[in-house]
Amino acid sequence: MSKIASKTSWKTYPIINPKRIEIDLGFTDEHFSKLIKGLIPQQMEDKWFIYYENEWIYLHRSWTGYGVYKTKLNKEANGYSIKEFWAERNQERYRNENDNSDIETFSFLIAMGLLGVDVGDIYSNRNTNSESNIIEIRHFTESKVDTTYTIQSALFGVAIGDALGVPFEFSSRDKMKTNPAQGMIGFGTYNQPKGTWSDDSSLTFCLAESLIGGYNLEDISKKFIKWKHEAYWSARGEVFDIGTTTSIAISRLKQIIETGDLEELKRQKYYGDEFDNGNGSLMRIIPLLFYIKGKPIKEQFEIVWEISALTHRHIRAAMSCTIYLKLAEKLLEGKDKETAYSEMRIDISKLWDEIDFSECEREHFKKLIQNDIRETEYDDLKSGGYVIEVLESSIWFFLNCKTFEETILSIINIGHDTDTSAAIAGGLAGLYYGYKGIPSRWIDHIARKNDIDNLAKGLAIKLDRR
Repeated sequence: MSKIASKTSWKTYPIINPKRIEIDLGFTDEHFSKLIKGLIPQQMEDKWFIYYENEWIYLHRSWTGYGVYKTKLNKEANGYSIKEFWAERNQERYRNENDNSDIETFSFLIAMGLLGVDVGDIYSNRNTNSESNIIEIRHFTESKVDTTYTIQSALFGVAIGDALGVPFEFSSRDKMKTNPAQGMIGFGTYNQPKGTWSDDSSLTFCLAESLIGGYNLEDISKKFIKWKHEAYWSARGEVFDIGTTTSIAISRLKQIIETGDLEELKRQKYYGDEFDNGNGSLMRIIPLLFYIKGKPIKEQFEIVWEISALTHRHIRAAMSCTIYLKLAEKLLEGKDKETAYSEMRIDISKLWDEIDFSECEREHFKKLIQNDIRETEYDDLKSGGYVIEVLESSIWFFLNCKTFEETILSIINIGHDTDTSAAIAGGLAGLYYGYKGIPSRWIDHIARKNDIDNLAKGLAIKLDRR
């Protein structure tokens, strides 16, 4: 159980030049029980210390201890409210003078920092600051401040999908029709406890952790090697599922690093053949989104190909990853599914012309790019080890399903490589529906939940400093 914050938990200095700012926030009794717990920094990167005392909430910068905000929590007939707060206006302690900026920051700290909810959810009167201000605050929360939440949504989306699919791996479509997946269970194919994820998530987390230190092919390779040989970033200290192509590739990476010819890591993409088109690079690629977003698409593709080629060297596998990440990037920009998919197809077509992507290779992506994947019949969807199959199916189910839960269970229920297909679909669904859109009953059972949370936070801190 986390420790309840009090004034003595941290060094604090009171606000010396307060300015009163009106606001209108509403809270339930359940919210109140979270608000009074406050927030105690766990590491240097944590920027705020927050505590509750005698009906007041005090918010201090953790590094200096200086008070920045304070507010009174009012008991109402139905819950609680905050009608005003005070912001420091002493320029030596806190340089901001913009009230709207303080409203955004204060609202975010209360909503996401203490309650774990969207900012708009705690505004008790939408007319108070106008609907446009609410939208601005939502945008501030989603696109600027809480990078952690976005990364958390993607990583948990992968892990939850993976864990749900693990017990059913290799099951036929007919078998899944008879005994469909309806929730998270344990054992099954690998006899693993409920909530256990596999290589899909392990390698995803290895990539995410490596990106905290920057873009470095050697470091990524070393983490993959450590996973294979030492069960690093495994769910429960055991590597129980590893694809043949991935296993051979990681052994190859080990040899390259031992020889010291690190440039050979960059040259892997030139050695691909048809056997390098499994789904093993697509399943782990989602963390790269947060590194390449906003870059020109040709540059994105070159980076993606280098990362993909560490295990799957063919250009088709790299293009599959690029298509997936470009769709994810559109979702990250706040686009709806249809718009994101439409714009992705246009961007990919332009990329193909820019890099002179062969007509032969283009043909493999016909259902997704030249045509609308939603027109594909359900019975024609596949979810085996071939990268094109799982790319098509994951996007099809993401576009056609209405919730995270429906997306994941539906793709599992076509059988075969159930953990990988659900992990890949889960990355997109996690981004789109958000962490709060993932059923809490699944999150509660996922292995190493706190470690995944901390990983998301660490990557977010790195990205915010770029």
